[in-house]
Amino acid sequence: MNENHTSPRMTVSLAGAAVFATLAALMTLANAQVPFPLIPYLQIDFSEIPIMISFFLFGPTSAIVAAVIQWLFLNVRGADAPLGPALKFAAVLSTLLGFWVGNQVYRSLKGNKVHPTFALSTMLGGGIFLRVIAMVAANYLVLVFVAPIFFGADYLGFARFTLEKSIGLHFTSDTMVLTYTLLFTGLYNLVNLLVGAVPAGLIVSPVSGSFKHITSIDAWLTRNMKS
Repeated sequence: MNENHTSPRMTVSLAGAAVFATLAALMTLANAQVPFPLIPYLQIDFSEIPIMISFFLFGPTSAIVAAVIQWLFLNVRGADAPLGPALKFAAVLSTLLGFWVGNQVYRSLKGNKVHPTFALSTMLGGGIFLRVIAMVAANYLVLVFVAPIFFGADYLGFARFTLEKSIGLHFTSDTMVLTYTLLFTGLYNLVNLLVGAVPAGLIVSPVSGSFKHITSIDAWLTRNMKS
C-alpha cells in the first residue's frame, strides 16, 4: 500500500521539479533581478520564487532537484562560473534546509492542532537563520581563501571599490572592508530570501486548497501542517 501511494507522489514531485526548474531557468534568461543597493554586484534574484513554490507544493526533494537543475544551467549560461553558480546553489540549498528544519520544529511543538501561522513562521525563521549563517561563512571563505588562492582574483579589492562607490565610505583596512562586506552580504541574503519566499507563499496559499483536485495528492505544505 505504501509503495502504491508513494509512487504517484514521487512522480508528481519530479514533474513539479522539472516544471519549476524550467521556470527558474527562464527567469534567469530574462535577467529577472535587480542590484542590491548596498553592494550592487549582488543581485536580488527572482528566479528563486519557482524553487520555493516547488518546495511548498511538492516538498524538499522536488525543490532540491529544481535547485540542482538551476545550478547546472547557471554553470552553462550564467556569469562567474563556477564560483557564482556555486554560491547561488549554496544560498538556495541552505534556505531549503532551513525551511525543512523549521518545519520539523513546528511538527515537534504544534501538539494536536494545526497552526498555519506558527508553521510558516518557523519555516521562514529556519530559512533565514541557516541561509544568513551559511552565506556569510561561504563569502568569507571565498573572499579570503578561495578567490585569491585558487583563482588569483582580488575579490576583496573589488568589494572595497564597490562599497566605496555605493555608500561613499573610505576604508582604512582590509579588515574593515571584509566586515562591511560580510555584514551587507548577510542583509542581502535576508532580503533575497524574503523576495522569494513571500511571493511564493502568496501564490501557494490559494493554490494549495485545490491542489489535490489537480494532482490527486495534497500539497506538501498542507500535509506537513496536519501531520
